[in-house]
Amino acid sequence: MPLTRLPLVRILLALGVGVATFLVVRPALAPPPGGSLVEVPVVVRRVAAGATLAPGDVRTARLPAGAVPDAEPALSPVGRTARVELVPGEVVLAGRLGPRGLAALLPAGSRALAVPRAAGTPPLEQGQRVDLLAAGRLIVAAAAVLAVDDSGTTVALPEPAAPAVAEAIAAGTVTLSLAG
Repeated sequence: MPLTRLPLVRILLALGVGVATFLVVRPALAPPPGGSLVEVPVVVRRVAAGATLAPGDVRTARLPAGAVPDAEPALSPVGRTARVELVPGEVVLAGRLGPRGLAALLPAGSRALAVPRAAGTPPLEQGQRVDLLAAGRLIVAAAAVLAVDDSGTTVALPEPAAPAVAEAIAAGTVTLSLAG
């Protein structure tokens, strides 16, 4: 090949490589489908209703703005209580979290009281309903079970019933009956 044609071949080759590189890299530089990326907290593993979010339960992810729900994402979800079950991959929304502890699970106008475990208490789980009996009479029907541990069961009660239930607990006469 004559020496005069060599620079022209190199220029054409360089232009070809540049165009090919541009065509390969260009899609990666384009904005993602769904708009620009936004940082949001995302659930990593299942979180039960009533559970407090730990650092390992959530991570920050960059998602297309079009893939993020319109509701407000939770700014600092760690340490807050899940009002409902959260599933992996879900954007953590402020409205699905409550304050720390059982207060997040309390319906408006209700009070939480712990009923000590007694002989004959059926095995209970969070979310079930129980009737509270004192001296053989019904004092609260279908109270929501908020938490269960070895010492007793925490239930949500209508505000007006709380004083009578507290008095019955102090007297040691409260019995829980699983409601269907």
